[in-house]
Amino acid sequence: MTGFPLQAAVPFRDGRLAGILRDADRAVTLAINDFDSMFTDALMPWLSNRLVWIPFYLVLLWFLWRELGLKKTALIVVAVVLSVVAIDQFANLVKYAVHRYRPCWDSFMIDNGLKVLEGKGSKFGFFSAHAATTAGVATSVMYFVRRHWGVKGRRYRLLAALFAIWVIAVSISRVYVGKHFVGDIVTGAVVGMVFARFISWLLRKIYAKFFVNL
Repeated sequence: MTGFPLQAAVPFRDGRLAGILRDADRAVTLAINDFDSMFTDALMPWLSNRLVWIPFYLVLLWFLWRELGLKKTALIVVAVVLSVVAIDQFANLVKYAVHRYRPCWDSFMIDNGLKVLEGKGSKFGFFSAHAATTAGVATSVMYFVRRHWGVKGRRYRLLAALFAIWVIAVSISRVYVGKHFVGDIVTGAVVGMVFARFISWLLRKIYAKFFVNL
């Protein structure tokens, strides 16, 4: 760990809400990024790699097919794909409208000890598409599973916990590797859940109107 003093490195310079939120976001981001070990330095870039999660998606697809059948699984896949595409495009639109630098491009963050464990990539990072799409996938799947299992079943709670761990792990990894502020992550997760919830609801309504109620 670099052991920098957060209060000195990230002063709360004024009483305005925007300033307080900005400085708190910087402080928490630096605190997460400063957690330094050989294990986490190797683990976090791995968790941040979308290709790593392909086996997880395949197992999830098999599990849904076994539990829900082909038609409902196909509907979930369509909802997930539509949600991910919509979220990803909206994230790119917002990034180039807001123009908030990623921590790895922010001179203040670099000067205060930020470590960068991945290529810097594009300059703008608000909001995190990684956090948004993972939260979106989880929301879409749980929306349809909830209607099939109900919210009190053991399987539902276990799957919800698994998704929560997945979303948190991916989100934290993006902060740890220096690609996003915590605010980017929180905003992305909220946007992802809202988009996926609406798209899943709309798709279910359309399917029920023309085929059968779910």
